[in-house]
Amino acid sequence: MNPITIPNISIPTIGIPTIGIPSVGFPSASGGGLAWPAGLKESIKAIYDPAKQGMTNYDVIESYTEDFTTWRYLDSRGIATITGSTIHITEAKSIQGIVEDNKEPYSDIKILVQGVTADNPLNVRDINGTKAVIDKDGVYEFKDNGLYFGFGFSKVGVVDVTITQLPTSILKDFSGNGNHAYLYGGKGKLNSGMGVYKFDFLSDLLINSAYLPYTERQYDSICSLAGHPNGWLFQYKSLTDIPTFKIEVKGIVNDKFHYRWYDENGNRGVDFVIDKDGIYEFPMSYSVETNTGVGIVCNNICQDNVCFTQIPDYPNQLCYDGKMYAVCYDFPILTDYTVMADRTWFENEGNRVFITKGNIWPNCAFNFEKVNVSLNSETFSFSKSTNIDDLIGKSGITYQTKQSYNGKVIGVGTSSDGDILLIGGQLKGEYIGCHGKIIIADRSFTEEEINWLKDNWKKI
Repeated sequence: MNPITIPNISIPTIGIPTIGIPSVGFPSASGGGLAWPAGLKESIKAIYDPAKQGMTNYDVIESYTEDFTTWRYLDSRGIATITGSTIHITEAKSIQGIVEDNKEPYSDIKILVQGVTADNPLNVRDINGTKAVIDKDGVYEFKDNGLYFGFGFSKVGVVDVTITQLPTSILKDFSGNGNHAYLYGGKGKLNSGMGVYKFDFLSDLLINSAYLPYTERQYDSICSLAGHPNGWLFQYKSLTDIPTFKIEVKGIVNDKFHYRWYDENGNRGVDFVIDKDGIYEFPMSYSVETNTGVGIVCNNICQDNVCFTQIPDYPNQLCYDGKMYAVCYDFPILTDYTVMADRTWFENEGNRVFITKGNIWPNCAFNFEKVNVSLNSETFSFSKSTNIDDLIGKSGITYQTKQSYNGKVIGVGTSSDGDILLIGGQLKGEYIGCHGKIIIADRSFTEEEINWLKDNWKKI
């Protein structure tokens, strides 16, 4: 059996009690203007909607309030192994703080604590005194921290406690229940963020070094500054096939650019002329031996500041590259359920799961949509597998209840559930694809309720 993990730790098989998970400053319920069918909204335990959240690629990047490696480690008081986001303490030599933050400013912090015992609880203190005595594993939040905020124990001895900082990258829950999911492994570019980008302009483009002072680049855009010499604004480094893509152009007054490309017969295609602001879609450029360059050329010495910005596919969906995932801790235990999502599956090598509700196999209410190692598609209800139609390339709204997958009867096992919800995999990041809105409820919705949700999907 393999545990669901976040970096360097494993989620235990027992339920994790949680203290102090807050709301994160958004409306208490989604779709407040709708006339909901009786009992439907009340059954929904989480609504995730990256577009409604206004999530940007910056928000997706895994980030933390503090860097634990900058804190003061007093090895005379105990033994600890420290990374940027984790503190693993194996011995307490005194009852004083072993790892402390002794530098201003002092941030609010949320941590997952694992391995504590009632016999020797974890003490959280700062200069103002004891903030908490933690004798149960769980999620804890500490606000208004002062000097020497840190961790120690009630008595000396061998311990095995891991303190893991939860990231500030959050997929918010719009149901009002506070079941926010913490994002791990997000890169905020290419296919790990909002939308799918064909290129990373910071690494995939070849630019004449003499021209660099006349360009400004980000992962998704490149700007030609006034004074840029005539010639290549950029070329693609690789001579492989360059897929079709869209860009938005802004800032042209006097300048003219050309996009150069090659057709499937190895011939240079007719240049796309870019002489006014707007959205341009460029065709696929094929790899050929006679390729002398694919990219954008300045027609003359540039007079304007002109920016070329990629327009991603699936711009309103959160996209996963097989390494990113989101975890909600202390999600309610389910004995019945409905899960619905607007999602798109991409090509992958198998053993990929979209959403899992549970801690450790087989303690799962559902493993919703899986492409297994044999590239067959299946779904699980309380650990019972049912074969389903091929998922690869499928997009749109999909749903599963305890006994039904998109209207097809599925088997139901006898496993229990756990208090972890994982979006993007079964163990950690596995899913390759995108999703928009996700709804999770604690009962099986009727066909009429499912249809109502589909009809009002954009309003919820």
